[in-house]
Amino acid sequence: MNLKAPFLFLTLLLPTSAIPTTYSAADYTSWDSSDTIGSSKLGKINVPLDDGSSIDISRLDLVGSPRERGYAAGALLADDVIEFIDVKLNQYFSDELLNLDISTLPEKLQDILEPIIEKGAEVAPEVFWAAMSFVWEKEKSFVPDAILEEMNGMGEGICAGLTSRSGDECSAVEMSLKIKHINMLPELIRMACTAFGAWGTATPDGNLIQLRALDFGGGPFANYTVLSVHRPPPPSQAFASLSFPGFVGVVTGVSQKGIGVSEKVWMTYDKRSIQPGSYDGLADVLVIRNILENASTKEEAEEYLSNVDRTWSIWLGIGDYASQKFDLVGYKQDSSTVYTDSTINVETGQDYIQDVCYVDKHPQPSHATDLPELLKSYHGNITFTAVQDIVQKHQTGDLHWASYDFEARTMLVAIGRIDGEGKYGEDGVVWQANNRPAVMFYLDDLWNGV
Repeated sequence: MNLKAPFLFLTLLLPTSAIPTTYSAADYTSWDSSDTIGSSKLGKINVPLDDGSSIDISRLDLVGSPRERGYAAGALLADDVIEFIDVKLNQYFSDELLNLDISTLPEKLQDILEPIIEKGAEVAPEVFWAAMSFVWEKEKSFVPDAILEEMNGMGEGICAGLTSRSGDECSAVEMSLKIKHINMLPELIRMACTAFGAWGTATPDGNLIQLRALDFGGGPFANYTVLSVHRPPPPSQAFASLSFPGFVGVVTGVSQKGIGVSEKVWMTYDKRSIQPGSYDGLADVLVIRNILENASTKEEAEEYLSNVDRTWSIWLGIGDYASQKFDLVGYKQDSSTVYTDSTINVETGQDYIQDVCYVDKHPQPSHATDLPELLKSYHGNITFTAVQDIVQKHQTGDLHWASYDFEARTMLVAIGRIDGEGKYGEDGVVWQANNRPAVMFYLDDLWNGV
């Protein structure tokens, strides 16, 4: 039996859809002079759409030291942070308890969670917060001081923002600890995503186009999207992170000096399981954060990955301005291996495509053929428009996706939208990011606080 055929057949049967519209972020971004803390400020991106929905992104421009940037992020988004982590996430935890598989977690953590889980959905938030607390206690010694400062500053800023509006008491120490715990959530959740880079013969001008598509499922995340641009003092570099209120770690981002990062959990097809790992290292989202803030080339990033204390297995896609090329790094607790367009098929089992390095959303080696077929059909003309068509037909990037043009210094972003029932629209698909219009950012505008 040919296992590949059904996937390709499904792709060919998908209805042909128009490529969604692209809007310029500059035309839909507003800044309120009252939403400032020091040199930092909060803006709003709001794009009304024909279907009655809209694209809504909170836009943070964060300037200064780690503590100053953390404080500003907390104070400017205090209400959103509290609503997101104390209300929306707790409801999400309750909804997800029955789907929670703790069998792959360390035995000590299973011992903590099992008696709580037995109590039922009403204690679901307690289960997740206990798990995140456990992970933080294991990993906190690996967290750089600058990130700790930012987290502490964020807790202080949230309390300052809440107190100024309501007069209620708020413990900055307790709030900072809650921020530290919530940043461990990605260590517990495995995200099936898609990543590729195309350059040379694969693109019209030979320059690099990179994709990072985040597949997550439902939940409140899409409706609380935050684009944070950090502009720290030298020697750190400015970087942009597409994330959520209260998050310091990075799941999607690009830096001023030339690094774009894509990420995907590394699951194997035969066991449909993640590979061995532990919580004795630096959280993956903080590893990505360090790359964006400190590396200038993909080689510097790859050297860092080979030396950092690693936790769980993921694929990291790294492109840069300097080489205009893209590598995929097989990042595991016991090793960090760099793959190129010529070698990645050893792990993925998929076709070689010149000047395209890619991994699809499925466990690896993948039995699907739709992504390589799409990439081959666009070979020589992989552009932002091609990316929009590819994510729609590969059905990847439900929560959000971002693509970077390394020569034009632009970033294309699409985010999903969740309805009142926690779905991506009535059919669960129509409001996925891969089916929605995108917003284009000029990266130099971000680095200049525009």
